[in-house]
Amino acid sequence: MHLPETAARIVSCDVFDTLLHRDHRSERCRFHDIATVASRALAAEHGTAPRPGAIYAARLQVQRAAYRALDLANPSGDVRFADMLAAMTRVLSLDDRAADILYRAEITVELAQLRANTPLMTWLKRRAQAGDRIIAVSDTYHRGATIAHLLDTLAPGHPVAHIYTSADHDATKRTRALFDVVLRTEKVAPAEILHLGDDTLADVTMAAAAGLRTAQLLRPRHVVLRRRLDAVRARAMHRHWIGVARNGTRRTGP
Repeated sequence: MHLPETAARIVSCDVFDTLLHRDHRSERCRFHDIATVASRALAAEHGTAPRPGAIYAARLQVQRAAYRALDLANPSGDVRFADMLAAMTRVLSLDDRAADILYRAEITVELAQLRANTPLMTWLKRRAQAGDRIIAVSDTYHRGATIAHLLDTLAPGHPVAHIYTSADHDATKRTRALFDVVLRTEKVAPAEILHLGDDTLADVTMAAAAGLRTAQLLRPRHVVLRRRLDAVRARAMHRHWIGVARNGTRRTGP
């Protein structure tokens, strides 16, 4: 991983697949893993619960609908995970307490499938010791408090001083709107910020359009290929997961 040794008052970093590396699992497989954990927790705490396939199907349904609505109403914004959880409880006919269980299942799986980018963290600590301010800028439906929890748990002692998320600010990097929020809040010239990230559009093109200096940090090719293969597996398993949900909608606790 090549990290630029250029001067900057602020170093800005993307979160997922930059500060925190995801493993090879595709999004759909991650959602099914979360649904499995959630179903077990709901069964243990409530005595009965939707099966994993039903929770998985509800997640896909709600997330697709939320982003379709966002594209029509506010393409520069983002959805919020709390709103998706509330919608999922309605789809699954669960009470309000279930939203917290669904949230905890999400975080449990994220913590299991993410790991800190140790070389980058080490480099950022050196930059912070030299006087640079380190911030995180992420397009995500999670709030900054959730990202802070993930960073604190997986990278204790990290140097990130502030976290900007598209969910908190209803502004996304992919239209540069979140970078404009960062510039207004940090009150520095765009060229004084160096932004690091993996996404070509969000972290390079749009960051540069906002006037930031950029450096792209790509995941190794073998990780990208394994994730693509896992996405193929998930597509093959999708009907099975949904079929299980239809054939038996609820499970009982221990």
